[in-house]
Amino acid sequence: MSSQPQDVSVKHGDSGVEGTLVGGALHGAARIYADGVMLAILRYVHGRLGGPATLLYPDGKPSAQLHYLDDKLDGKAVYYAQDGTVQREAHYVRGALNGDSKTYLPDGTLLEHARYRQGKLHGLVERFHSNGRLAERHLYGAGKPLQPGERYAMDGRPLDAEGKPLSRWRVGWRKLSGTPPAQQ
Repeated sequence: MSSQPQDVSVKHGDSGVEGTLVGGALHGAARIYADGVMLAILRYVHGRLGGPATLLYPDGKPSAQLHYLDDKLDGKAVYYAQDGTVQREAHYVRGALNGDSKTYLPDGTLLEHARYRQGKLHGLVERFHSNGRLAERHLYGAGKPLQPGERYAMDGRPLDAEGKPLSRWRVGWRKLSGTPPAQQ
């Protein structure tokens, strides 16, 4: 195989790949097509995904902005709805979720904020109602809940495990004792 760069276009009908081969492997930018529509712009390093990647909707708008290292997601990932609003932001290290992950409603309201370590939930996970108020709060360690979570109504009132409002007495006792309401 030649180590000289060679522009190639491998197609089957209206689907295929356009890019540059070096030593028989994709190297540099590559465009992926299906049914004549470009669906991705990827970057390769000696045949392995490496660098920025953009996934596209059929209309050409981005569906995701990603970063790869050695064929694995590595770095910030942003996923978009078809109208261009951000649906999710996450961070990857060697293919596993690591750090903050945020998911949004179509109007841009934060739906969930979670933290990961090596692909597992680790730390505080918060879910929100459509009005932006806190709905649930859980603490995780290595993918497992560390204690019973907290739940809240759309108006901010604390709820018990069955979703019923807690009385003021139970809320006060819970704050003083640190005991989750299900154990009282």
